[in-house]
Amino acid sequence: MKAKAPVLALALMATSAMAEPITVTSAPLGGFQAFGTTTEFGPLSWRGGLVLASSAQHFGGFSGLTLDDDCGSLLAVSDAGYWLRADLSYEGDRLSGIAKPELAPILDAKGNPPKSKVRNDAEALASIGKGLYLVAFESYPRIGRFNLGRDGFGARFELVKSPKAMASGPANGEVESVARLSGGLWNDTYLAISENNLDSAGNVRGWVWKGVKTVRFSIARRGPFMVTDAALLPDGDILILERSFETLPAMALARIAVADIKDGATVEQHLLYEAVAPFYSVDNMEGLAVCQRDGELRVTLISDDNFNRNLQRTLLLQFALKP
Repeated sequence: MKAKAPVLALALMATSAMAEPITVTSAPLGGFQAFGTTTEFGPLSWRGGLVLASSAQHFGGFSGLTLDDDCGSLLAVSDAGYWLRADLSYEGDRLSGIAKPELAPILDAKGNPPKSKVRNDAEALASIGKGLYLVAFESYPRIGRFNLGRDGFGARFELVKSPKAMASGPANGEVESVARLSGGLWNDTYLAISENNLDSAGNVRGWVWKGVKTVRFSIARRGPFMVTDAALLPDGDILILERSFETLPAMALARIAVADIKDGATVEQHLLYEAVAPFYSVDNMEGLAVCQRDGELRVTLISDDNFNRNLQRTLLLQFALKP
């Protein structure tokens, strides 16, 4: 869908030795629905969207996303092993642009930048407080902790011990979501969900663990959809983003109850909304974040363009999620 507002060009200014200056364009979307004017989609209310683009070599492929508590800035990771950080701007209640963005390589334990896309395929991102972030890598499955609060983009990979079964899925179909749970039975535990690591019934495998104790569960799969990200809701339940490319690009948002997670259990998902292109402005939706703004719970999504800029887009979409 063509933008209804002028394209805004932004220069990415380096704020650390590792950041590279690039130029990004931000074009506001006219709406989520391609052929209509509605702003209500089940429990979701449209709060704006952007098409982000850049000619820089390392821009794109964004697969993990977090926003700060008031939805004022974003941090994303790409499957080429790069960070993207930017401030978000709003007009009224609508997302309208980005400012002060930065792009920098994700460093390994020795402080080196990515040597290959396969080795640094960052697929999921989660904030765990005090400037600490978890990043899940897929092709060589592992989870790292990064202290951005202390070291900025100079933060190095610190290994987080995780279940060995996380690496047992098919190539390019392993861990796709990561989070740290809080409250109740699962307080201060880690959560990971695979993309295409399936159990014997064809459902998607997930793990909750702390130290050496691991709880293995599955999420009931809906048709061709695969889980691409997860975020913790304020009540402790889990919001999941799903993606399908069986025919046309499609996305879905669903909710799973954290109380249903038990060792060996298959957890049912509760669908919130499903959308398919070209009827909706969706692409390869892979990143999901939750934050609060103007008294609303906001859900923000980002797409992975697979560095296929002629056919795919980097979309940043935002909704309010009704109680």
